[in-house]
Amino acid sequence: MQTNDHRISIIITSYNKRDYLVEAIDSVIGQTYRPYEIILADDGSTDGSRETIQDYMDRYPGWIKGIFQPENLGIPGNRNSALRIVTGNYVGILDGDDLFMPTKLEKQVAALQANPDARVVHTNFRHVEEDGVTEIELRFPEPPPQGDVLVYVAMFQFGLLRTLIADYELVQKAGFMDERYPMYDGELLTTQLASMCQFAYVDEPLVNKRKHPGGDSVTNTDIEKLRERLSLYRDMQPLLARLDDRTIKSINARWKKRLAKQLNKI
Repeated sequence: MQTNDHRISIIITSYNKRDYLVEAIDSVIGQTYRPYEIILADDGSTDGSRETIQDYMDRYPGWIKGIFQPENLGIPGNRNSALRIVTGNYVGILDGDDLFMPTKLEKQVAALQANPDARVVHTNFRHVEEDGVTEIELRFPEPPPQGDVLVYVAMFQFGLLRTLIADYELVQKAGFMDERYPMYDGELLTTQLASMCQFAYVDEPLVNKRKHPGGDSVTNTDIEKLRERLSLYRDMQPLLARLDDRTIKSINARWKKRLAKQLNKI
């Protein structure tokens, strides 16, 4: 049952992914818990995406809103342009080539209601083939912790942004996406949120994350990923200040091990 306590704005970002974009939008429109608004942010596409977005805006005036970048800003800049116009009190982000399962928002709102101290809720998700259906792997074979999850999130746990619904006021406080990180903007934001509030979790795969030749995870090089992760590691340190020294050392050891492993691949 929908209440006025969770007015969820969903941002869908896309760049030259028109065919996938239609499926992404429809997966949000079809939610059993109606989003408060849907914001479609196009990052300078030239494949007809803009016309598709305009069509949805015409069909759902006031509910679906569009942002059209005059030139390509990159993922975090495009996301931030949408975050700045959010009018709901919770917000979630969907990449234009991924899909929500129909009950995603309903189950996340139920989790927030069951965990009144939580102001962020995320779910499990699947990596799937280009068809959007065929499963490659499940992101979390075992359920992650709930509540105070700063240590868990800081332990090189990437990908949580793909499913989370977060209190918009806290996202604003965190400063939105850090545009220095075109590949890992979500990691810093998720760690910032974990340093400020409790998380809830729904142990169901409620997002399908596509892997395809044009996906960002495929086109980014190992050296680009390593460079960003090194910078992210440095920027994350102040967020760990409330933890004890032993825990901080354990987190840093985990990062250094993973970074060394990535360096050896180059």
